[in-house]
Amino acid sequence: MSELHTQLSIGKRNFIFSLLFLAWLVDSLTLFGMNVAIIPISKELHLTQTQSGLVISSFWLSSALMTLLAGWASDKFGSRKIIVIAVFMISLFSLLTGMIGSFMAILAIRFILGLGDGGLPTGSGVAITEIFKKDVRARAKSMLLAAQLIGGVLALYLAGLIADTWGWRTMFYIIGGVGLIVTLLLFKFYNPPKLIKQQVAETSNGRPMKELYKSSFLWMLVVMYFCSSTVHWGFSSWLPSYLEQTRNLNLREVGSLAMIPQACGLIAAIITGFLIDKGLAGKEKIIVLIGAIVSGLCLYMMFNASSIQLAISFQSIFSIGDSAISMAILAIPLKYVSQKIIGSFLGMMYFASGMAGFIAPTAMGALIDGFGGSFQAAFFFLIGALVIVVICAVFYRIPSKNSSLIDHA
Repeated sequence: MSELHTQLSIGKRNFIFSLLFLAWLVDSLTLFGMNVAIIPISKELHLTQTQSGLVISSFWLSSALMTLLAGWASDKFGSRKIIVIAVFMISLFSLLTGMIGSFMAILAIRFILGLGDGGLPTGSGVAITEIFKKDVRARAKSMLLAAQLIGGVLALYLAGLIADTWGWRTMFYIIGGVGLIVTLLLFKFYNPPKLIKQQVAETSNGRPMKELYKSSFLWMLVVMYFCSSTVHWGFSSWLPSYLEQTRNLNLREVGSLAMIPQACGLIAAIITGFLIDKGLAGKEKIIVLIGAIVSGLCLYMMFNASSIQLAISFQSIFSIGDSAISMAILAIPLKYVSQKIIGSFLGMMYFASGMAGFIAPTAMGALIDGFGGSFQAAFFFLIGALVIVVICAVFYRIPSKNSSLIDHA
C-alpha cells in the first residue's frame, strides 16, 4: 500500500504548519522554564540535588511511555487528535504546576504533564509526512526543532526575569494560559490533509511491522538518539544550576547567559535541516560524527574554562554540535522510512529520547551529590554518552531497497 498526498495550497500548508509551530513553542516554554524554576523551587521546598533531578525526570518518564502509544495512534488516526489533546494537557498542567506546595505534588503534576509532551513530537512527525513531500521534510523538522529552541531561549530569559520579579509560580500561570489559547486555535483550525491510500500489487501484508522490531537500522538509531538525548536533556536540565552554583550568577544572569547557547543551537538546527534537504541527504552519519566529536571536546573545555566568557563560548559551540546531531538523526526516518510505519518508528525513537530525559537529570543530580557538589563527574557522564554516539554512527547504514521499512519513491 502506498500513500499519495492530497494537494494543498502553499498558504494552507504554511498556516497548518504555523499552528504546529505554536504548539511546540508552548511545550518548549514549559520544558525549559522548569530548568530555571527548579532553582527557586528547590530552595522553597528544601530539595536535594537528587530530588531536583527527579522533579525534571518525572516529566520524562511519562513522556517516554506515552510516545509508544502516540506512535501507534498517530499511524491509525492521523496527527490532529493526538496533537490537540497533547497541547491541552501540557497547558492545563503547566497552569497547575504553579499551585503546588510539596515535593510529591510537583512530582505528580510533572508526571501527568509529561503524558501530553509524549504525544506532541510523535504526532508532529506524522504531521510532517502528511503536510510535506520528502524533499522538504528535513527543513520542516528543523523548523519544529527551531520552535523548541526558540521556546528554550524565551523560557530561559523570561523564566529568570519573571521568577526574579514576581516569583516562579507566575511563570507557570502565564505559560499555561497562553497554552490554553493555542489549544483553542488548534482545535478550530488545525486540519492537516488526509492521505489518499491506494492499493498496489506489491502489498506487504503487514510485513513492515514484523520487520520493524527486528531491524538493526531501527535499533542503531534508537541507541544513537538515546545517547544524544542523554547529552541534550542532561546538559539543558543542569546548565542553569551549573551557572548559578559554580559561576555564582543570579537568576536573571543565568537566564540571559543560558540564552546564548540556545540561540546558537537554533541557527545550527535550521542550517542542518536545509543542508540535508539540499545536498547532504545520505551523509547524515558524517554530520552526527562531526557533531559528537565537537560537542564532547567543548563539554570538557567548558568545565575547565577559566572565565564565564570562555565557558559560554564553549557552551555555544557545544549547542551547535548538539543540534546538528539531533537534526541529522531525526531526518533519517522522515526521509527514508515507509509512510505505513513512520508513527511507530518515531514512537520508538521518542521513547528512547524520553527515557534519556528521565535518566539523565536524576543521574547527574546523584553524581553531583555523590561528588560533594562538583559537576565534573556529571560532565564526564555526558561525554561518555557522546562516545557511544560516535561508535553507532560509524556502523549505521540504511537498509537495502528491498526492505519493506524503506520507501524509495
